[in-house]
Amino acid sequence: MKLLVMTDTHIRGTTPGRRMDNFKETLLKKLKEVKQIAIEEEVDFILHGGDLFDRPDTAPSVVNEFINVLCDYPVPIYLVAGNHDLFGHNPETLPRTMLGVLVASGVVNLVSEEPILLSKDGIDLQLTGKSFDYEVDSKNTTAYSVKKAEDVDYALHLVHGMLLERPFFDQGYTLIEDVETEADLIVVGHYHLGFGKLEFNGTKFLNPGALARISADLKEIKRKPQVALVDFKEEIDIQLRELETASKGAEVLDRSEIEDVKFREKKLANFIREVKATEQFKVFSSTDILDKLATNNQLESEVVAEARERIGQAQERLGGSN
Repeated sequence: MKLLVMTDTHIRGTTPGRRMDNFKETLLKKLKEVKQIAIEEEVDFILHGGDLFDRPDTAPSVVNEFINVLCDYPVPIYLVAGNHDLFGHNPETLPRTMLGVLVASGVVNLVSEEPILLSKDGIDLQLTGKSFDYEVDSKNTTAYSVKKAEDVDYALHLVHGMLLERPFFDQGYTLIEDVETEADLIVVGHYHLGFGKLEFNGTKFLNPGALARISADLKEIKRKPQVALVDFKEEIDIQLRELETASKGAEVLDRSEIEDVKFREKKLANFIREVKATEQFKVFSSTDILDKLATNNQLESEVVAEARERIGQAQERLGGSN
């Protein structure tokens, strides 16, 4: 049994300010190359690690173009929902999103914590998944934990979460060394730079990195978008394959825009630090509100859920996922 893994395509109709190409056309070319790789490598299934879309309300005209490509894939696509796929980062809003439309129409298949059995050439694979929510990378998270059935050969768990080899942020991540699971392979998205393939305590971990380069991180210039090919035989063999249609970072990412973004981010960070020093403001966005709600043990779970739902509805009315 062979799988192809990609993640974080961030389908959108406009071009990010820091890119010098036509982002939509570039992404269409990449996804068509993924199809050709799937045919050449004779893969049986395709996995997507989340953030199929850049917004939950992507324009139907744009979605239609990409549906034509995805429907032409030779094998089924299984995925989890990423934070950009949802209103207010709330999984409950999925039916009202463009990803929800693709799931309902059978273009893609949503993976949940309820196991899916995939069988091919005498190999039985247990597939489970965890879509993004605010508890994925909370303290003592169980988002990466899964029990393996006794009658399967392998267990694969697909998560849209900030799983890292080492900490790069102050919070909002999970370290590989802290994961306790019976899964043979954990595949993740969300962290765009990726970490390739790793192994710890007998479990393999995989994040090939985002198919799309939309951030102003200088590391994106050096990174070449890639997919992973996972072959299940007597052991799990993982190969990373760079996309030929992906240009060099310096050809599509504007360095001057990157430097300008870094300068603005530094000024913003200084401003926030100064405001916080006054102790007059504690929260700056709905995202911060949700983060605080998710970590406030004094609030009842029903209160937290209701607050998330209302923020998600407000963002849905206004448009956007952030």
